[in-house]
Amino acid sequence: MNPLDPMEPENEQQANLADKVGFLGSVVVTIGYIIETIGEGIALSELAQEEKNVEQTKQVNQQQLSDIQSKLDYLIKEIDMMKKKDGHFRRW
Repeated sequence: MNPLDPMEPENEQQANLADKVGFLGSVVVTIGYIIETIGEGIALSELAQEEKNVEQTKQVNQQQLSDIQSKLDYLIKEIDMMKKKDGHFRRW
């Protein structure tokens, strides 16, 4: 019995076991890559949603600013009308 002879049944079984372990290792690594890819996809999705939320908040803020500006313009017109009506504006 030569322990290095691949033709002997015991050595052949060890070679098959090594091949199986190597294959299983490759499968585990591949699953790891798949999980990593899924995680990156989720991260990109969350980033896109965050950017969308920031844009929506920006639009809301712009609308509020526009509303405030309109109200200020209205108040300025009212004050000007009061000044013209009374001829002067009373200071308190």
